[in-house]
Amino acid sequence: MPDWVESLRGLILFIVWAVLVLRISALWRAPQRPVWIVLLVLATGSLMIQAPVGKWLDSTTGVAKAGELSVALVALTDFAAVWWFAVALHRAGHATPAWLRRAPAVSAAIMAALAVAFFVVTPAPDRFGAQAHGWWAGYAVAWITFGLVTAVGAGALFWRHGITMRSPVLRLSMLALAVGTTAELPYLVIRAIRWFTEAPPTLALVGFWCSFTRFVLVALGCSLAALEPLRRAALYWYRRQRLYGLWMLLRQATPELVVLTPRSRTADLLTFTNPWEQLHQRVIDIRDSITFLHDGWASPQLLQEAARHARGGRDEGSGGQAEGSGERAEQDNSRAEGANGQDEGEGAKGRDEGERLVAVACWIEATRRDALAGASKLHHELDKDLLPDVQASESTVHREIRHLLRLHRALRTRAVQVFADTVDHRPPAPAAP
Repeated sequence: MPDWVESLRGLILFIVWAVLVLRISALWRAPQRPVWIVLLVLATGSLMIQAPVGKWLDSTTGVAKAGELSVALVALTDFAAVWWFAVALHRAGHATPAWLRRAPAVSAAIMAALAVAFFVVTPAPDRFGAQAHGWWAGYAVAWITFGLVTAVGAGALFWRHGITMRSPVLRLSMLALAVGTTAELPYLVIRAIRWFTEAPPTLALVGFWCSFTRFVLVALGCSLAALEPLRRAALYWYRRQRLYGLWMLLRQATPELVVLTPRSRTADLLTFTNPWEQLHQRVIDIRDSITFLHDGWASPQLLQEAARHARGGRDEGSGGQAEGSGERAEQDNSRAEGANGQDEGEGAKGRDEGERLVAVACWIEATRRDALAGASKLHHELDKDLLPDVQASESTVHREIRHLLRLHRALRTRAVQVFADTVDHRPPAPAAP
């Protein structure tokens, strides 16, 4: 066996133990608990298979090959735990019969009882030998049957959900588990051949690689699944921070909508609880403030002036809108972000979207300044054409956040600031009698 195999095994075990410690909070969350328990079983098994542990058990109990029995019990627990995890994953979105929910635990209990019984009645020299003789042949048949049932049961569910999983990370995790449990099948077949026939050494080597593949992929798949909630929480926190500037800018102009005093920047950075709810609430707050400014301080004249200014100042305003890096096309072409060769229709659409974004930013900045200055509300009956597009209903909140970030950048462009400095849309004050 190459030296790198043991190095890789050690690295995988380090990852498993690190994930166990990092995600110990999963024990208190029912949907996340199964994968954590599977990782614990894998980590425990990695300790039990060490030769010094087996020797210690033999010497402590005074029973020949007690250490190998403990390894077998840990291994069958591993097989059943992975199947249980697959069933728990399936139960999250599908009706699951009671027999299937109980099958992993029941089959593990039966196999454990059989393993102990065959261990007791089999003479010590025949236990865990290269070939199965006498009573130990019964153990071999039971073990192979149990392994095939758990591998097929778990593998079928992992393949089913791995193909349809929407999250890329979870899809990778499920496919790793699917391949890992599938690799267990040839290992069991080879093990059966070796128990009952004179198999060549090459076959034993193939069986080892199948077993090693199963160990690596199941460990990595479970680790990815366990870390996915943490990754998503960090992503939601990051997106919330990106919206902080726009959120604070608008909340300061619309204090009537503030229920709780806005957190300071430091406090907001240190808030990690309920990341999805916090992000969703921030998007709602921004939308509410924009609608409040529109209904209170916007006027038909302002909206017309904003649209006119956007058409005339498109090149200047769109410079702050593009989200990614990259070269901008010529200013008389579309402000497309990516693909070369975009047709004229797409270019025109890009120009229209850019103009609209600048127009929206113009009236928002003008009404924001009026609100901050304490100007009286106008309460015009306006159409909603120049309210920001609602992107979340079309795809995901991620698209909505990208749109709001582009709007924030547009608010800070020179074109928008010049417009807010010069526009005069409020009716003249009535002359004194």
